[in-house]
Amino acid sequence: MAVGVSYAAPNQVTQLRHAVDELIELDPECISDAALADELIALRREMDRQEAVFARLAQAAHTRGLGSIDGAASTAAWLRHQAGMREGDARAAIEAGAVCELLVETGAAWRAGEISTGAARTIVAARVEAHDDELVACEPALLDLARHNDLRNLRRAAAHFRNLALADGTAPGEQDGVHISRLFAGRTVISGELGDAAAETVVTALHAYIDPPCADDPRTTAQRTADALVRIAEVALEHTNDVQRPRAQVSVVLDWTTLTAGQLGRSDGEFAGTIHPQDIARLLCDSSVSRIVTGPDSLPLDVGRTRRTVPPALRRALVIRDGGCRFPGCDRPPGWCDAHHTTHWMHGGRTERDGLILFCDRHHHVVHQPGWTVEFDGRDLRVIRPDGTELA
Repeated sequence: MAVGVSYAAPNQVTQLRHAVDELIELDPECISDAALADELIALRREMDRQEAVFARLAQAAHTRGLGSIDGAASTAAWLRHQAGMREGDARAAIEAGAVCELLVETGAAWRAGEISTGAARTIVAARVEAHDDELVACEPALLDLARHNDLRNLRRAAAHFRNLALADGTAPGEQDGVHISRLFAGRTVISGELGDAAAETVVTALHAYIDPPCADDPRTTAQRTADALVRIAEVALEHTNDVQRPRAQVSVVLDWTTLTAGQLGRSDGEFAGTIHPQDIARLLCDSSVSRIVTGPDSLPLDVGRTRRTVPPALRRALVIRDGGCRFPGCDRPPGWCDAHHTTHWMHGGRTERDGLILFCDRHHHVVHQPGWTVEFDGRDLRVIRPDGTELA
């Protein structure tokens, strides 16, 4: 005879509340920089674990229909009312809990603090209806990227899975849209949502017209972007009567096996990230194609020290290898990056693949500050702080 076991209200949350009360009493001014950094990262990890537990319990509550007890239309609506959550955040938590029931190892790693909430939700976002079996098969690869905190490649892999799952002869489901609103104060608000290829075209154009930051320019990035948008419109209006409309100029890095066999690989724009296979097919109908031959290690071959300025072919090779800013923790796309000589040109540095690495403008300035050291062997990067410690 089966015996049902019921549990009284657990006191774990009460214990957690006491622990948080102790943390509240912690005065940041009384601890060293190193201790503050350690405490901050450790606290964030425990918050991630709590997010994982919350997602699991929210999914259980949804399955049991707890919201209906109070007459709520949904569990998400119930959480919005009872917990003060945004309904979208509540739905995301429930969905994360459901996906973690499907991807058991991912759920366990999240709850154990082995992967971050951001990584877990990136994996959750890869799910496409009617493709759960394929997602389960891909879980080890996605989880490995998450455990190594490689969020850039995890986002790429998740987007690639989602695009392949949606590449069934239909166009991407979400339609592009731009909204223009006039405020009472006379200002105009422009907001929009763009797909892969459209976003790559727009962001490429913006970066072509954005003034680079400089000490004499007090404008914020948003202000410089707005000025660039106006300049693009002015240029477009000057050519409205042209007989032939110029083609958009965007760059896409595409692995051959991804194009021909649908295998996991790069299909990335320089700014917007992974691009849908159907958009790739459309772009290839009318485009210029540059072939880059890679060696056995899948890294592009280099050029010599004949020139200091990085030639276009070599820059494309760096984009393929680095995928954006390589500074630890940075996710700026390659279009925002400069090619940095790991050994300065004046000290014998060579303009070749293994002597160059992509850094965004911010981190390019950082590594040129006194005391900072960069060690790079063509694959692995070490950044050493002025105090001699390595930046993880």
